[in-house]
Amino acid sequence: MSRRISPNKTAGRMASLLALIIMLPVFGQAQPAPAQEPWVQVEMTLFTYENANLEAEVWSPEKLAIGFPDNLIALQQLADVLQLSDWSALTGSIAPQEPVAASASPAPAASPEPAAVREIGPRPYAPAESVTLPDLDREGFFALPPAAHDFVTTNRTLSQSSAHRIVYHNAWRQPLRRRSATPAIGLQGGREFAERAEVEGSVLVHAGNTRDRLVLEASLWLTQFSAGPAVSSAWSLPVLPAVLAQRQNQSGTPTEIYQINRIIEFRQSREMRLEQFHYLDHPAMGMLVQVTPWQVPPPPEPEIPVQESGQAVTQPVAP
Repeated sequence: MSRRISPNKTAGRMASLLALIIMLPVFGQAQPAPAQEPWVQVEMTLFTYENANLEAEVWSPEKLAIGFPDNLIALQQLADVLQLSDWSALTGSIAPQEPVAASASPAPAASPEPAAVREIGPRPYAPAESVTLPDLDREGFFALPPAAHDFVTTNRTLSQSSAHRIVYHNAWRQPLRRRSATPAIGLQGGREFAERAEVEGSVLVHAGNTRDRLVLEASLWLTQFSAGPAVSSAWSLPVLPAVLAQRQNQSGTPTEIYQINRIIEFRQSREMRLEQFHYLDHPAMGMLVQVTPWQVPPPPEPEIPVQESGQAVTQPVAP
């Protein structure tokens, strides 16, 4: 015997079921992709004023506040990846061959390959030996090659002027994060004096308070040296961090001694907009900076070997 359910009761049950479904968490639905972290490309040129009257300024060692931050890194160089780990392979000498006496009809003979040439030449491929080149489009804090620079004309104009001397220029890409999550970049530029450089310090580029703003903090100093024995002086430089000291040339030759005559501090903080050319002025130095957005390309599709007609063919893997 069938039981009839009134239409009002059916409608009430459907409404209750619909409300329950709405209250339940939704599973299996595609969630919106997280917003991509913004990246920027930074290019910077630092130069000195060769005709500056520095005697008109008061530079006191008591007012000096210079130093390297704890979160310091050095821009990675492509040469660091490509250089040989053991240069002794290139120091072998090729032994001269014994002279062959002239004869009327010299018999052709295959001269043996010198051992030094065999050692220096390409080695057979070994699967365990692999070199991974840096991905400059997706890896941050790598010094970019000249093809990616935008200051070519600007730097040429500065170099052609006797009133200016470029002491540092570089370009790199980095994620734009808050200040506490961004490392400072250590730099050395200009003339070298033993293990120190004429210009040293650090720069920090981090996100600003608004979406279209960023902040550049520069903590640099210009040191004036003179050759001669070190004498007692009120001027002193901070200890060179390991990330910068390891890049110095360890030639093993006797180090010339220099003394510090004066240290000129360059400390500035500037709020900037993207895609604008900025100039930071100072009595002894000037800085040109431009920060542009950088769109990190998607990762390349991996390739898998596909056997086709007896030959291996690579095809991209479908996402």
